[in-house]
Amino acid sequence: MVSQAYRAPMDLLYLNTLQNLSLVPGRFVSQCIDQLNALYNIELNVYVEFGNRSVFDDLLPAREQFLPTLRVSNATLQLVLSGNYSERALTIIFLEDAHTDSMVSYLTSWLWRAQQLQVFIVYPGATPGKLFQLFSHCWRQGMVHILVALPHTQELRSYMPYPKLRLLVMQNTLQYFHRTRGLLWDFHGFPITCGILPSSAPRAFLFKDQHNRTVYAGYMLRMVLDFIQHYKGSIRTHMMDSLREANEALSTRLVDFLPYLLAETPNFTSSVVLWHENSYLMAPSARLLPRYMYLLKPYTWHTWMTCLGMLSYCSGALFLLSQGRVTLSDAFLQILRLLLFLSPGRDLAAPPRPRRLLVYVMMIIAGLMLTNLYLAKLSSNLAAGLYEKQLNSFDDLEGTDYKLPQEEVEYKFLINLPDLHPQLAKRLVVTPEQLVDRYRLELNVSMLHNGFADSIEFALYQQKFLRVPLFHKLPQIIYQQPFFMPAAYGRPYLKIFNWYLRRMFEGGILLKMKSDGFTNGIQSGRLRFVNHAKYQEVHSNDLEYYYAAAALWLIGILLASLCFIVERWRS
Repeated sequence: MVSQAYRAPMDLLYLNTLQNLSLVPGRFVSQCIDQLNALYNIELNVYVEFGNRSVFDDLLPAREQFLPTLRVSNATLQLVLSGNYSERALTIIFLEDAHTDSMVSYLTSWLWRAQQLQVFIVYPGATPGKLFQLFSHCWRQGMVHILVALPHTQELRSYMPYPKLRLLVMQNTLQYFHRTRGLLWDFHGFPITCGILPSSAPRAFLFKDQHNRTVYAGYMLRMVLDFIQHYKGSIRTHMMDSLREANEALSTRLVDFLPYLLAETPNFTSSVVLWHENSYLMAPSARLLPRYMYLLKPYTWHTWMTCLGMLSYCSGALFLLSQGRVTLSDAFLQILRLLLFLSPGRDLAAPPRPRRLLVYVMMIIAGLMLTNLYLAKLSSNLAAGLYEKQLNSFDDLEGTDYKLPQEEVEYKFLINLPDLHPQLAKRLVVTPEQLVDRYRLELNVSMLHNGFADSIEFALYQQKFLRVPLFHKLPQIIYQQPFFMPAAYGRPYLKIFNWYLRRMFEGGILLKMKSDGFTNGIQSGRLRFVNHAKYQEVHSNDLEYYYAAAALWLIGILLASLCFIVERWRS
């Protein structure tokens, strides 16, 4: 009886000790969660478990929650964190071997477009081989902030992806916190691939300098290149021929970044948006008028009608006042001679009567003013040149035959815009992508060109030294698009790239990169300064002007001869 009485407290003590030991893993996991919440300023804890719920409750015992908590235990209910919950979230996963595949698939969808967030995995049955397989999948999906807890041995594991994947033993959560900047922000030569399109200047293009070295030019390519150099990575370029191929390369993750302005699609993700880029229209500047028009342009049609009316009125008055002594044609020639401020000759051999003198004085004064005004304006027009009506808006395109070439992808996008101007919609023509860029850079004046502001400024830089430019940018906006860097899904360094991109933008470095693009464009041969524009050149004394004057003189001689013949026949 004594032995039995003694054994009972011992058994109770043994059971209590076992119970306390079983709580040690739970305390370890809870302590890690609390430390991660404090280190990363977490606002939401998300618990995901698909396995044995009793084991999950043992490893994560009930405790007072200081943060909002979301618990997911149904694999068929797929939730997505991005856009629905706070991104200051810690995802806590209880992983069992039987549900590894379903859990990893769920985690990938849960962190869609939020692969940079923290994940804490409780993995009781972990082995080095299983951990390597788990981390390999996380790395392919761009999830690098992964901390795995082995609760029974109270060990922490993570991984280092650069330059090749390897397991890391973490002593505590603070060491894991320092790993983010100390290790993940050093790429150790890890290659990052950039796709480059032939028509991507001024955003990205390559050329050889005078020493036959490859020069990486373009402000968007320089953004990626400076980022890679700052974090000690390496760059690889992949040349592509079309926008369709570029979209496929992003969706299949053949390239990591594409320095090009693409419309956002589900095939790829993007960096942070910096601003909204406007699409504009390039229109040819107004052309010089034909030379024969210069003889008519000094006066408006109102002035010409006034002069003609005055000439007719004064000729009739002189004919009536002469009482038959002067014919109507003679009166017309006398008044025309006075209007042109020419000498009256023998017509003033004798003093005229007061009324006739009044007509002479009036015509001499009017002729003096009109003749000098005409000659002054004609000389000014011949020196400066006269131009057709300038295209200043989309409505001004009406009545012109200009076409607007577009590559196929851009054509489909523009034609589906609900507010596209009708004058633009009816001028769109599908053209090979290389020709669209070539026509714009060659400043082809037989057609219209469109593009974002950077492409327009890049092409117009060639006419920097022209007195009269070949093209000008219309102030109206065709459409707007957010400016971002297209990137493939699952890039683990996208969060770091966004941080670096913001600092670069706020520091004004992008403006310097854009200005360097013009110089690189000249050096690469893509841009050439236009020295003269043949159809815009002004020749104040060319032969064409005299053709018009000679034709006018010939018409006058023919009319005078005809009048002489008629008068001779009537007499």
